[in-house]
Amino acid sequence: MKSLWHWIKRLKSDIFILYYASKDPRVPWQAKALVMLLAAYIISPIDLLPDFIFPGLGYVDDMVLIPFVAEFILNMIPKPVVSEANLKAMHLSRKAKNWTGAVLVFAVILLALVFAYKYL
Repeated sequence: MKSLWHWIKRLKSDIFILYYASKDPRVPWQAKALVMLLAAYIISPIDLLPDFIFPGLGYVDDMVLIPFVAEFILNMIPKPVVSEANLKAMHLSRKAKNWTGAVLVFAVILLALVFAYKYL
């Protein structure tokens, strides 16, 4: 289980690194275009293997494709830019602990469950 958690944290950090690196003028336009395409694929409801047709495989393509493309793009970006973006991403991850938001989301979910149990 630790390896899955490590993989998720690594992917999260790679996404932030790509975000900060894409703003740097030293990054080639091809890498910036691929970052935009990857972001569009992540938020798009259209998948290579639709989740409702292939229930298990629909998620596997996302779990394989997104990290592979992110790593490919990171290899296109110059190393100094990646290390600077990594520092910015690490600074953001230390700063972004928002317990208020987490408690609010948990409270809304809990209220919805209580409402559903009581009235349904």
